[in-house]
Amino acid sequence: MMDVNDELSELWCSQPCASAATKEDLVRMVEKRTRQFDRFILVRNVLESISAFAVTVIFAAMAARAPDVLQRAGLLIVAASGLWIIAFLLRYRRASFPADPSQELSCYRRALVERYDREIRLLKSVKYWYLLPPWIGLLTGSAGVILHAFRNGRLGWHDFIAPLIYTAFFTGVWWLNEVYGVAHLQAERARVLTIAGDHAEHL
Repeated sequence: MMDVNDELSELWCSQPCASAATKEDLVRMVEKRTRQFDRFILVRNVLESISAFAVTVIFAAMAARAPDVLQRAGLLIVAASGLWIIAFLLRYRRASFPADPSQELSCYRRALVERYDREIRLLKSVKYWYLLPPWIGLLTGSAGVILHAFRNGRLGWHDFIAPLIYTAFFTGVWWLNEVYGVAHLQAERARVLTIAGDHAEHL
């Protein structure tokens, strides 16, 4: 998945100090951060959808030329996974709610925190909706390749390299999202509560 952590870490860099900020300043600041967060997520979803569509087209074309039924089935699973990822992101995006310009500071803060919570839940479930379907497809296709090589007496250690490579790659993507990404978002969420909360208490 697209890493937005660097952008999110800069969201609060230019905020005014508590002693100088007025209530209106804080409302505008949190509103701006909320809209920036929404834009980051929108860009991420668009890029993910484009990549997923490319995966669908490429693997569907590969499946049409696959010499083995099991290989073809695995490639089609990967192709279908691309469509599933697009549908999941669109459905998850529609379930969110837009920011209301008439809200008070506490409402905006709650809305931003809820956005962090939604993104944290999404990243924690990456292994199920994002990684597992294509991994199963690739594993199925690799099983077809291995069986084909075995039947023809050409099975060797090199036939097991591909499964190890994409399994390691998927493990890295899982760590980047569910371990590093979630930890970073939780820290940003806590920062929102601390900064906005401290400011609100002095108003």
